[in-house]
Amino acid sequence: MQDYLSNIQYNNDTENSVNVPFGRISEWYLANHPLLKDRRLKCLSRLYTSGLVKEGIINVQRVEGAVDFAEWTTRTNEMKSTNRIRDGNGHGDELLKQINSKKKDKLCWSWIMYCAGDGTTCQRACGGIGNCKEGCINSQFSNGLKNYNDMHLCNVRVKSEVRITSLTKSHPLKITIQGNHVPQSMLLNSTPKVQRLNLLRNVRDKILISIRADHMSTKEIKAKLLVSNNGADENTLSSALNSQKVICTNDKLKQLIAHDDKRFKDNAEDSPQRFYQLTLSDEFWLKNA
Repeated sequence: MQDYLSNIQYNNDTENSVNVPFGRISEWYLANHPLLKDRRLKCLSRLYTSGLVKEGIINVQRVEGAVDFAEWTTRTNEMKSTNRIRDGNGHGDELLKQINSKKKDKLCWSWIMYCAGDGTTCQRACGGIGNCKEGCINSQFSNGLKNYNDMHLCNVRVKSEVRITSLTKSHPLKITIQGNHVPQSMLLNSTPKVQRLNLLRNVRDKILISIRADHMSTKEIKAKLLVSNNGADENTLSSALNSQKVICTNDKLKQLIAHDDKRFKDNAEDSPQRFYQLTLSDEFWLKNA
């Protein structure tokens, strides 16, 4: 993966936050941060952006080469799609002038991500390490630990935000990482082995392009992914396999391909504009030769 360290702007604040440009740099920063490089992140819904897009104040543009996302049309004929941390915002110059004249700013992007709490190495909100403490209220809820978006499993949070006035700057996206997987006084001797699909978005993009455009097989795609680890030592390979951010098992790769296949076919069936391939019979060619 390309090194974007020189593009990270470290802020002199108590939060130890950074500012980064929109695009692949934000994902690179999260993937290589010491607290997050061996972890899987989940996310809540992104706030403020959709409303401002509806008003025509800002627009969202996908990073070049992005193919791993889903789009759908609501009952009100509104087009929506899944969010990615790399996708960026455009800005409305008129609103920017109004804000500057009134000296008032507002958020146009607020997104919370959090550690999934895989394995038994994260301290939960109730205080238990890897498992809830006896009598934990959250574990007693019918939808508690079975809830996919349960934030009880770890205290690490990733907060990203953008204000309207920062959209004209080179590093508009502010990222703050809060909390720890375990108390700082506790020595962590092992890293969790991620069991769920955890590939980075740029890796997933490459895989889906290899399938859709190049028609590569699973074996060929796996070989392509392994190229980035050529010459790596045993520890590096072990870490890559545990985190599954740049490489994954054959089963996970097949699941991703099958999921994309289904999503691609579903979108084609739901679309009012379908595309067909027309072919001519051999008899037609023979008659008109």
